[in-house]
Amino acid sequence: MPLAPTDAAHIRVTCDACRTSSAEVCGKRDPPVMARVAAIRKFKAAGWHHDPGRYARLKTLEEAERDGSGKWYCPSCGSKGHL
Repeated sequence: MPLAPTDAAHIRVTCDACRTSSAEVCGKRDPPVMARVAAIRKFKAAGWHHDPGRYARLKTLEEAERDGSGKWYCPSCGSKGHL
């Protein structure tokens, strides 16, 4: 499930495999764009796996990675290796 801003600076992600795990980051001092970038870094540091999908154009793939669009997997689902 792509990143979803819940408030101006709250970013939440839900696992696309189990749909039960979720994580949320609050970047109340950051503008929404910077909060999103910081959230992606924090989710990855906590063990979340981001699958931006497959795109024919490199620029589109880089954009999906930067924006956090695509599928997200919690640490336990991401470690199963079937992604």
